[in-house]
Amino acid sequence: MSVKPLTVAVIDANQVRAAILEDGLRSSGVENVTVIHEQVSLLRRLVDLDPDVVIIDLENPSRDELEQMFQVSRVVARPVAMFVDRSDTAMIEAAVDAGVSAYVVDG
Repeated sequence: MSVKPLTVAVIDANQVRAAILEDGLRSSGVENVTVIHEQVSLLRRLVDLDPDVVIIDLENPSRDELEQMFQVSRVVARPVAMFVDRSDTAMIEAAVDAGVSAYVVDG
């Protein structure tokens, strides 16, 4: 019985940072990495891609972006790890409510 290879979607508008993350994932053995730089039609793209894990880097997430992550986590039903530069208690609570699996600040 063969095991389906892990697929990871990396969402990051910063192309340099996304490339570093992609290289790190590939060097760790993850062959199926898709990098998405724009959030236009993000939900549709993620549904079509059907990744096992979603990694998103948002410098300072807005409520709209967190709402979009809620839709992603609900529809795609996959772990979502979100990296942000700054945050406050309200944003952390909103991310948890949105179904984000991991919320990493300044990391």
